[in-house]
Amino acid sequence: MIRKRASMTMLGILFVLGACNPSTGEDHNLTDPPETEKPDEVVENTETDSGTDPKPVAQTYEEILEEVKAAIQTDVEVKIPDEVLTNEGYLTAATDSNASSYEVNFYVTNVPVAVNDPLLQDAHPYMIVNGTKFESAESAKAKVNYEPLVDGAEETDLGYGITGHMDAGAGSVFLTWHEGRWSFSVRNHNNGNGREEMIELAKQVVGKLESQLLPAPHDNGAGMFDMNSNGAAANSIIWQEGTTVYEIYTGDPLLLIDTVTGYMGQ
Repeated sequence: MIRKRASMTMLGILFVLGACNPSTGEDHNLTDPPETEKPDEVVENTETDSGTDPKPVAQTYEEILEEVKAAIQTDVEVKIPDEVLTNEGYLTAATDSNASSYEVNFYVTNVPVAVNDPLLQDAHPYMIVNGTKFESAESAKAKVNYEPLVDGAEETDLGYGITGHMDAGAGSVFLTWHEGRWSFSVRNHNNGNGREEMIELAKQVVGKLESQLLPAPHDNGAGMFDMNSNGAAANSIIWQEGTTVYEIYTGDPLLLIDTVTGYMGQ
C-alpha cells in the first residue's frame, strides 16, 4: 500500500497549463464551468511500506484512454478525444459519472500520475470533457447557449466570406459570427489592442474551420473564446445531439479547435 506522511521524501508534481490572459470576471452569456486557474507547484509525498519510494510508471495515451473509459459508468454515449495534444509532460485524468452525465478532467504533469489518483483532487485541469443527457431536446438546446447576431453591430471581414459582428459593453468587446448551425463568440478587453487581438484570433479560427470539420450539431453548436480568462475554463466548444450536449474546454483556443475537429469521436 502507498501511504502519505509528512516525513516522507518530497515528490514535486508540476501541473502544466498553456499561457492565458488574465480574467476580468465579466460575463456575456458565456457558459460557466468550474473555475480553473494556472496552478502553483503541487507537492505530494509518497513512500511504500518498505520505506523506499515507488517508481512512477509512465502509461501510453492508449492505456490512459482505456482506464478512463472503464471508469465511466453512464447511459450517455461517451465521446472523449482520441488524442489530447500536449507539447510536454505526462498525461493523466480524473473521471466522474452517473447515469445521465460524465466528466473527464485531463491533466499534464512532469511525472507519471495514475488515472483518478487522489493527487488530482485539488489540481487544475488542462482540458475538461463532458456529456450530459437532458429530458428533452429543448432543454439540451438551451444549454448550448447559441449566440444570435446583434442588430446594428459593427461588421468586420474575417475572411472566407465570413462576417463578424462586433459589440462592446462593460469594458469588454465581443465578436460574434455564424457558420452553418454553429455560433462563435470571442471576448476581449475593449482597450489598447484588444479589438485587433480579438479579430486576429477570430480569423485564425475561421481559417482552421475552412479545412477542419467540427461535429454536425443537431440542432446547435457554440464556440466561445474568452481572451480575458485563465485556464481550461477560458475556451469552450459545445454542441447538441438530440437530448445530449457535449462540452470540451481548454486554455488554448486553437488547440481546442484541433482537438474537437481532429480527435473527438464523431
